Amino acid sequence: MKKCLTLLVFILLLSQSCTSGAGKEQVTQNDKIDPKVKATIEALNGEVYTIMCENNYEKLSQMFTDTLVSSLGPDFAGKFMPNMQKVMKDRKYRIFDEFYISHAKYGDTIALASGRGDKEYTMKVTTPVPETYIAMLIAGDSINEVMLTLVYINTKGKWKINNLYGENYSLGRRNAIEQYHQAQSLEKSGYLTDAEATMGLAKDCMIPGGRSFQYKKQTEINTFVDTLIKLTDDKYTLPYTFNEIKTKPKVVDVRYQVYQGAFVPMVMYQSTVNVADTVALKQENDLIRKSTPTLLYGIDKANKTILYRVYNELPNGNNNPRYYGYIQQVM
Repeated sequence: MKKCLTLLVFILLLSQSCTSGAGKEQVTQNDKIDPKVKATIEALNGEVYTIMCENNYEKLSQMFTDTLVSSLGPDFAGKFMPNMQKVMKDRKYRIFDEFYISHAKYGDTIALASGRGDKEYTMKVTTPVPETYIAMLIAGDSINEVMLTLVYINTKGKWKINNLYGENYSLGRRNAIEQYHQAQSLEKSGYLTDAEATMGLAKDCMIPGGRSFQYKKQTEINTFVDTLIKLTDDKYTLPYTFNEIKTKPKVVDVRYQVYQGAFVPMVMYQSTVNVADTVALKQENDLIRKSTPTLLYGIDKANKTILYRVYNELPNGNNNPRYYGYIQQVM
């Protein structure tokens, strides 16, 4: 159901012994930032972005502090950078937010706040030097946008990257808050399966700026998810066996899959019909299609396409069983 980039690097700067706002730091944001400082970081952002699109770790690491270099594991160059490159390459980025912190004390924890309305958020950063700059860049396409968060520090008169985050910002043109509102609408219509799947996408976009990033709506969203899961579990019990079908196929999961540039539901089920017997398998699938809207109310109303994937042996994370797929156009 999800298409996302897992956070593969997080260099923890927060000190449990420090107190927020202990110093007399100054925080400016976006257009209020000193133009000279802003121009310097803008140039660095462009350089970092180009290097990441080239997937050139050696060149990028020259812009890192020694602390960051020593903290990175092999997954950064081996997985994180290639995954980010897939989303970012050949696309332009836009600035989501920028913060410039000056006159900070070592170990000060600064609470940053931004956004408007439902999209308000907070983020914390701990400053190891007087000057810190946070640049949040968004890039991608209609399927997947990622946020690249760069935390620069001015050390010995030179700006270096001391921290780096890469997380999903949006999936299917919606960020976490927009996914949440979509799920609320689906839930009100009684389309619980789609609502729950949509909240799965929302969860994958919930911390675009890293683990210290939190939307103001987070508590409200958590409550909604808990309620939605209970409603769905009370109405639907998976796995579900179609006893009225002679071969007794069993639905085991419903998840979102990317198909022709959109996220659509995929019904996964297990069959006793050999997946190599495509004639008998198709006959069974025709019967499943007729029963699915009854089992999963609204799935044929909220989606233009439904995918089906049938297994004999179910995947368990350690195997790679054979399967067969079907596409149903419903609208």
